[in-house]
Amino acid sequence: MPRRIVIIGAGQAGRRCAEVLRELDPAAEITIFGAEAHLPYDRPPLSKAVLLAKDSGTALFPRSAEFYVENRITLHLGEAVTRIAPSDRRIETAQGRSLIYDALVLATGAMARRLAIAEADDPRVMVLRSLDDARALRPRLVERPRLAVVGGGLIGMEVAASARQMGCAVDVLEAGERLMARGLPATISTYMANLHRQRGVMLRMNARLDRIESSAQELTLHLADGFLRVDLVLVGIGASPETALAEAAGITVADGIVTDRCGRTSHPDIYAAGEVARFPHPMNADVSTRQESWQVAQEQPIAVAHAILGQDRPYDVIPWHWTDQYDCNIQVLGETTDTLHQIERAEGERLTLLCCDGDGRVRGAVLINNGREATPCRRLIASGKVFDLAALADTTRPLLSFL
Repeated sequence: MPRRIVIIGAGQAGRRCAEVLRELDPAAEITIFGAEAHLPYDRPPLSKAVLLAKDSGTALFPRSAEFYVENRITLHLGEAVTRIAPSDRRIETAQGRSLIYDALVLATGAMARRLAIAEADDPRVMVLRSLDDARALRPRLVERPRLAVVGGGLIGMEVAASARQMGCAVDVLEAGERLMARGLPATISTYMANLHRQRGVMLRMNARLDRIESSAQELTLHLADGFLRVDLVLVGIGASPETALAEAAGITVADGIVTDRCGRTSHPDIYAAGEVARFPHPMNADVSTRQESWQVAQEQPIAVAHAILGQDRPYDVIPWHWTDQYDCNIQVLGETTDTLHQIERAEGERLTLLCCDGDGRVRGAVLINNGREATPCRRLIASGKVFDLAALADTTRPLLSFL
């Protein structure tokens, strides 16, 4: 009898898991359930190409409806799964459907965090997590409102950049001391702050938003040190993993669904894929990680698909994410904390920042408009070799020469 594989979550991780499973097992019965009505799509274009109306559709939707038909992947879109019954290996949906599985994949992703203050439910206080969010936000930005972005992380700053390019007045309220502190070392945060200030964005660091006062004409944001009047607010304060189904089913959860390196959860025959999964990574074996990036949604499901078929292939890809803001592309690889020694390799408008440990091993890198160095940096990190730091700083020597 063919394997019956059910995937909960019709995002990038769910779609990718189904693709790999079909490649590995031509006979499997593969079914995807998605709460959203859209075909599986990738999220990176939402804050850039979709808002700027520059997306042709191919970046957003990697696969057409015909692909799923041709590959015998059954889609149930707009149909949320409401219950998992592990003892029966069965799922139930909001429409009353019940389906038996041999293997279940939880690719439920994450949801945008909301503000927990007065008037945060005003429809002019928005988030950007889904395609529907982006399609609701774009017409508001076309009107060139006074926009406040709450949160200076990746999504917040990408929206700020898109909004400025659309002619909006933009204020960014960041509770911390610097921008994108989770993903960038301090020197690159400073670079990004200067980039946005040069484009006219007003940055307010250490900003504490106490409450929002709404009127028909505007929103007044009350801060610890004053107030700000705007027409629209975009909240970008991070995302929380969608673990409710797993918790109700008795699966181990700790800020994500806990898995091994192959995506196995605490329950037999149930796996987790993508940014909802928390797993050990060889770059820091003592601490489990939950990675919110395109890469983990694209690559980690490969490990899950192999594990379902009894072919262990642990996920050990060097972490990588990127952001495009204005005409600037930044790529971050591996570990880039400020506790590491930093080596700058500047070439005009291009910059490679290498992050090395005390022994001289390259642990991570940040690339500014220098994507051509991504492959050499990955290889340097993966090599585990000890390098002479002064030699690494010599820009006359190509990075490939160290390999």
